[in-house]
Amino acid sequence: MNILFCDNPFDNKPTVETDYEVEFISAKQNGFTTQLFSYESLTKDKDAEYATRRIKHSNTLQKIIYRGWMLKPNQYTLLYNTLLTKNFQLINSPTEYQNCHYLPDSYKFISAYTPKTTWLTVENAQVNYDEVFKNIAIFGNSPLIVKDFVKSQKHYWDTACFIPSATEKNNVISVVQKFVALQNTDLNEGLVFREFIELNDLTTHSKSGMPLKQEYRLFFLNKQLLNCYNYWEEGEYSTDEHPPLDLFMGIAKNIESNFFSMDIAKTNQGKWVVIELGDGQVAGLPDKGDPLEFYELIRQHC
Repeated sequence: MNILFCDNPFDNKPTVETDYEVEFISAKQNGFTTQLFSYESLTKDKDAEYATRRIKHSNTLQKIIYRGWMLKPNQYTLLYNTLLTKNFQLINSPTEYQNCHYLPDSYKFISAYTPKTTWLTVENAQVNYDEVFKNIAIFGNSPLIVKDFVKSQKHYWDTACFIPSATEKNNVISVVQKFVALQNTDLNEGLVFREFIELNDLTTHSKSGMPLKQEYRLFFLNKQLLNCYNYWEEGEYSTDEHPPLDLFMGIAKNIESNFFSMDIAKTNQGKWVVIELGDGQVAGLPDKGDPLEFYELIRQHC
């Protein structure tokens, strides 16, 4: 099995992106063959051939797992198809990648276990607020969270993420405008509105002041649970209470992806919910996760 990493764009030598150096070393220590490509050439120049120039053609078809920065679906498709010409096949097809990378695509797998959600596409950062208010009418006057198809601006909690009431139109517009401005050209497809639910408190983020909740990140490979990690580095997680992993392993069996993450949490009413899914290739390993153990688990479940 091969692991694909982004190279270091500031080094003329073939070295790994510094933020993934520990994972790169951990993968090699677990016996994986590591490959490098230029993220910048792929995403900025749209030159997949040049981006993958260091990857030699294989005589046999080989599986490869990407671990690196997020890719938009069209960028992932370009990388996937280019690697195939070299006889390397990414673990998730472009459809499987989008299934977990875009919340609207993953919603069908988790709708019974996640907060109520609605969405709309946005072109050229021009938001149709009549359409917004039509969409969020299903929430009544409930509080909401706004994000795009992939990311939120949770560290700007009060100004670009949390909406106290779906019926307070001026506030809705203000928060959405701030969110779109912060996302700028990184806005992914459109807007997603989610019912806000109270989760168990953990602590307050030391830098942004964002409220941190008792959340966990699960990784699944080939329908098998790799591990359950505390999501946040800050705050004290209870050692007496553990997530009902059997519940989430059951949900995972119906998700059309070979490698994905699942973020979960417990509400203050005692109910466990799925927050969202992510493609396992671009989902970050939580800060307290052990990279060496992570790649050992991947090796065991390949």
